Amino acid sequence: MYNYTFHFLLSLILAALFSVLFCHGFKKRLLAFFTIPVIFYILFYNYDYVLYLGGAAPIAISYFGAVYACLLFLFLASYKNFPLISDGFHDQFRISEIKTTGFFFFNFVLQVFLVLYIQVIPWAIDTFPLSNIEAVLFTLFAGTNEGAEEFVLSSFWSKACNPAIKFLSIILVCELVISIILKRQKIALRFTLWKIKAIIMGPTIKEYFNQILKISTIFLLVYCAILSFVLPGIVMSTPFKALFQQPVDSELYRNHYIHPDSIQISSENPKNLIVILLESMETNFAQYTPEINSLEKEHTNFAPGGESVSGTSWTIAGITGKLCGIPLNMPMGIGEYLGKLPTYLPGAKCLMNVLADKNYNQVYMQGSSGDFTQKRTFWTVHGNVAVHDIEYYKGVGKIPNDYHVFWGFEDRKLYQFAREELDSLYKQGKPFALYMLTIDTHQPEGYVDGACEKEFKNVDGKLPKAIRCSSKQLYDFISWAKDQPWYENTVISVMGDHTMSVLSVKANVPPQDSLYWTNFIINSSVRKSMKPRQYSSLDMFPTLLEAMGFELKSRGIALGRSLFSDSLTMLELYGRQTLDSLLRERSVQYDKFLFGEK
Repeated sequence: MYNYTFHFLLSLILAALFSVLFCHGFKKRLLAFFTIPVIFYILFYNYDYVLYLGGAAPIAISYFGAVYACLLFLFLASYKNFPLISDGFHDQFRISEIKTTGFFFFNFVLQVFLVLYIQVIPWAIDTFPLSNIEAVLFTLFAGTNEGAEEFVLSSFWSKACNPAIKFLSIILVCELVISIILKRQKIALRFTLWKIKAIIMGPTIKEYFNQILKISTIFLLVYCAILSFVLPGIVMSTPFKALFQQPVDSELYRNHYIHPDSIQISSENPKNLIVILLESMETNFAQYTPEINSLEKEHTNFAPGGESVSGTSWTIAGITGKLCGIPLNMPMGIGEYLGKLPTYLPGAKCLMNVLADKNYNQVYMQGSSGDFTQKRTFWTVHGNVAVHDIEYYKGVGKIPNDYHVFWGFEDRKLYQFAREELDSLYKQGKPFALYMLTIDTHQPEGYVDGACEKEFKNVDGKLPKAIRCSSKQLYDFISWAKDQPWYENTVISVMGDHTMSVLSVKANVPPQDSLYWTNFIINSSVRKSMKPRQYSSLDMFPTLLEAMGFELKSRGIALGRSLFSDSLTMLELYGRQTLDSLLRERSVQYDKFLFGEK
């Protein structure tokens, strides 16, 4: 089905059919017959990654390319100065032939695509972290994207398709009105490649409308070309070469990586652990988080907050950085990534592995699907942590099978289920670790449930209201926890999973401000006055272990250094720019995490 030769031959057949139906004369038909499939191949077959999308997507995208190629050929062939067409060709390509129903149809379809494109670019910028192309690539090619499809499709329909339909309707009405006015004056505008000139047209409105369509399409094409220049500016800092480079012996890992198996991790009576990962929560949101602010003042607070260094700046990457002490990279060709990885970072040892060795019961909770960006695989591979996601709670009858809010179910339910999970874990009589990820403050605007809508109706903006609600829900949960029998013997770590500049702007954070994710710990076993530090997600692995009462003679583990120690973090040692470069560098050491020991 995905054979290049088959589809290229089929495109030749379609081009032949097209040339017979819409082109007159042997030379014109021959030109169309060879030009269309070549354009088709260059535009779409050359980008073979579409084959990895699965299902009907590769075929749909490819034959959209065929339609686009036909449109492009017709569009170019309608101008006298098209360099591949002789003057004789244009002499024969009479204006009456251009104004056929077929040309009108293709010109109209092209305009539809252009108008949609105009709306898709701002939608994509608003919905996806295009400035972090590592996150986009990982999300696209890291397995099942369950939990995201409905959100993305509904967002695409409401923020791209609906505005496109309205915009196109306005354009068509304007084109029709202009055509009627010009017809009454018996004058129309005929467009050539270098100039617009007035000519006397025939009597039908279609002839006028065809010319106006063509002129407006030119302006739309120019606008789309200008709009397209925005994208390289957004992703220009992306280290594309790092995705495909050969592995090197990394200075960073060679000199600073501490393998968990190489050190003694001991404790006489370690505490339980609760890790609450707040989606995109930043210290920069302080104006909307009075409850979080008060909790930070009462407990161990790591000011000014953590930085999202390379390979830790989206959710699953932030989790990997915080709990494994290494970044999450996709430093290879997409085909290699999909076809050769045995599982999820099998060579990395994480906090969950350490706690599993210490006989901890461990549960991970989230309101969306655990299959999205392979989270289920991550938790299962590292410590065999039980994953309780939306599918799990549907399976045990906690929510209806057809229930779906935002990305799955809302945080209010997540906190309620967490109370029940903690009661169950405590009754089992073993040390436990509960990890949970909120979702209501997710890009692009967050989700505000009915109760929060009423309580915080005076807060302006959907995202600020979602942040305000998240702060209150966390505080209510911590207040409940303080009354539980396990509280005094349990470390509670509250962290933002990452920062996101696009989201921060919507929360009225000044664009020039440095961004820091929220980070404080309740009931830490280490009592120390904390000074402001430069640190990243990588440093939370050893910090959490020491907070629980484990002793690390090295005061560090993996690439992290305990924030309770005076050891320099990698961020303090190298600085942000150098550390980012070293983290995204493909190395023989990181390949061992990806593929396991060879």
